[in-house]
Amino acid sequence: MNNQLTRILGFILLVISAVFHKQIGFSVILLVLAGLVMLIKDRVIAARELSLFLKSFRLIGKRYVLIAFYDMVCLGFFFFAVPLLARWFTQRIGSVTSMAGIVSVIVVLAAYFAAVTLVLLVAYTIFKGLVWLTILNKNPAALYFKRFFLLNLCWWLILLVPFAVLLFGVKPDYLLYSIAVFAVLYIHVTSVMHFVFTRNLRLGNALRQGFVLAFGRFRDFLLPYSFMVLVYFVLLQVFWFIPKNASIMLFASLLFTVFYLAWYRIYLSLVLRKIT
Repeated sequence: MNNQLTRILGFILLVISAVFHKQIGFSVILLVLAGLVMLIKDRVIAARELSLFLKSFRLIGKRYVLIAFYDMVCLGFFFFAVPLLARWFTQRIGSVTSMAGIVSVIVVLAAYFAAVTLVLLVAYTIFKGLVWLTILNKNPAALYFKRFFLLNLCWWLILLVPFAVLLFGVKPDYLLYSIAVFAVLYIHVTSVMHFVFTRNLRLGNALRQGFVLAFGRFRDFLLPYSFMVLVYFVLLQVFWFIPKNASIMLFASLLFTVFYLAWYRIYLSLVLRKIT
């Protein structure tokens, strides 16, 4: 049955894409690609991947809720910390501009961005570290968080160039789509990198293997990501039943993102265990 079920799901996705393409909008491209991958994938491989996909749902339990909780706390910290630091920066700028010239303003500006980045990076390291330790059933340790901080620092510094190109080199008409693609690639590469690091605690190896596995073995991710698109599209239909209130929609979107990404990481860890 598993041999045929993947192709049936692919056919359903293509039908949905054709019938509801106007309502779905730009995301119809993802549905079409996911449907095609499901249809053309070798039956034996498809059956094996489908079993792994179904196994990810059996792993949903206390650990899944804990992963989502860590992500939620991290997200909440970002929402509260950034405005507080912005308020501090505004006060500092007000005092500096009345005292000195442009040099002092630049110094304070640089100090502000450094402080914000450091605070957010520390919080990100703690909570994302707890997420991956939970997924891989490992105990927290000071050495792990110290090296994990250095990994994230190196990774964020590497991302400065593509991020700057994205913000200043892309035309406004394509900026939203570019940000979406960038976000997907960031989540993919970062998740692979964090998985590899949490397994062996080797910083250089994690940076290297993050790219090697994420792109060099991308063919192994095609069907799993097609299943992820399917789950994302199905869960997205919940928003039809949510009141169209801005605050409620924002809160629902945050909850949706946190719990979807918690499942995504659990499923991706199963895929990575298989190919590494």
